[in-house]
Amino acid sequence: MKPFFLLLLVQLFCLFTLSSLCFIPTVTAFASGNETDHLALLEFKKSISRDPYGILLSWNTSTHFCDWSGITCNLKLQRVTQLVLSRYKLEGSISPHIGNLSYMINFDLAVNNIHGKIPQELGRLSRLQQLSLRNNLLVGEIPTNLTGCNDLRFLYLQRNNLTG
Repeated sequence: MKPFFLLLLVQLFCLFTLSSLCFIPTVTAFASGNETDHLALLEFKKSISRDPYGILLSWNTSTHFCDWSGITCNLKLQRVTQLVLSRYKLEGSISPHIGNLSYMINFDLAVNNIHGKIPQELGRLSRLQQLSLRNNLLVGEIPTNLTGCNDLRFLYLQRNNLTG
């Protein structure tokens, strides 16, 4: 009787192990999308040197990034669709990692003190519908590859020092 139970136990263990392996690729693919957005947002936070209202204090590992201030996510996919941080007197630059937020439709940093150039990587945001960077301290040429933003309907860049 004892060998029968041992054999049954081994078979159940093998069955459980094999069935668990079937679910790993799906979970990994889903997590990697989340991780891409999470890392892109953390890199953006690093590029902000001054946050006088503390709006980015919620951007930490104890809270899911979809619950961070200024972030809206697609609830089903848990991917960033909006990053709206206008009028918070943020100082810093735009991290090129923003170009990894592939589901983003609205990127709004209007009326802050954002300096530097507009990263070329924004041209990878093919779903982007609104880009508002008006009233900042941006310089340089407007990236020509913003044409990669196929769905772009509203582009607000006034009151910067941009050319092109």
